[in-house]
Amino acid sequence: MKGIELLPFLTNEQKDLLETSSINYRRFARIYFQILEYSGNAVVVKVWQIENPANRYLTAKELIDRTKQVFGSDVLPVEISLYVRPIAFQEDELKTFTVETIEEKMQQFGLKPKDLVKLLDIDKSTVSQILSKNRELSRASKAMFYYLFKSLELKLAG
Repeated sequence: MKGIELLPFLTNEQKDLLETSSINYRRFARIYFQILEYSGNAVVVKVWQIENPANRYLTAKELIDRTKQVFGSDVLPVEISLYVRPIAFQEDELKTFTVETIEEKMQQFGLKPKDLVKLLDIDKSTVSQILSKNRELSRASKAMFYYLFKSLELKLAG
């Protein structure tokens, strides 16, 4: 567990308990813990979850509860407060961004390929190749289209 050296009051048994819990959470749920800070009467722990094969993700509240279980009375003395900074998993929208998504967004905003050429300042042939699926969408081009449509959504909302 990252930052475990910041807790000088832990016994070897408590360190082993934390390490075992950390390894199991990492292995089975892709949940990670990091001790950020210790100041006499408080410990600050960051907890986050990454993508996992089971597609089972915990909410921020559930991550806090799990952290409290890991750092329970067996590890932290009663007089030390535990502060948890959870980072709930958010799916990477770029992984699911496809040419079909671009076409749907174009229809939603009433855009034509020539509008994309102007908005993105890219070649007409590049847009044509992407829309006809003759050119694969790279992560960078996915991001370009994704953020274009996000900015258009924000302009319409605001």
